[in-house]
Amino acid sequence: MKNIFLVFICFSLYTNVSFVFGSEFETKFVTWSDLRKLNYKTGKIPESIKQLIGKPVKIPGYAVPLEEYEGEDEGFEYVKEFLLVPTYGACIHVPPPPPNQVIHVILEKPEHFEKLLYAVWVTGILEVGEYFIEGSSDFGQVYDTETTYLIRGFKVVEYH
Repeated sequence: MKNIFLVFICFSLYTNVSFVFGSEFETKFVTWSDLRKLNYKTGKIPESIKQLIGKPVKIPGYAVPLEEYEGEDEGFEYVKEFLLVPTYGACIHVPPPPPNQVIHVILEKPEHFEKLLYAVWVTGILEVGEYFIEGSSDFGQVYDTETTYLIRGFKVVEYH
């Protein structure tokens, strides 16, 4: 009887802990229409976006590399920072997408450039603010753009 009681207590603690922490650290799928709700002209952030700040999110999009990262292997190009946009060809030189439709992504570990040639899923921690990126990239693109989103990314995978 004592063993059954201990098993019950352990199971109860385990399920309560996983419920509390599982919901806190669960990755939330975000769409571009969700991000569009932020009014970048007035700075008004809807509650649905406030709830995502500082939390792990996952969103699909197309990468616009910002600069080359030189890794250990000199023969390949790696990227650590890029802009994520909702549609292919939404280049940032003319005209740029609105700030609530561009995400500045900074990766923990650089990704091979070829992984970013097609649609990708990006997973990371979402931040909201006013970010301005200017200059030209190592890839020959000229850009001046602003964004209201930043993701500190820890995972990039091909979109399937």
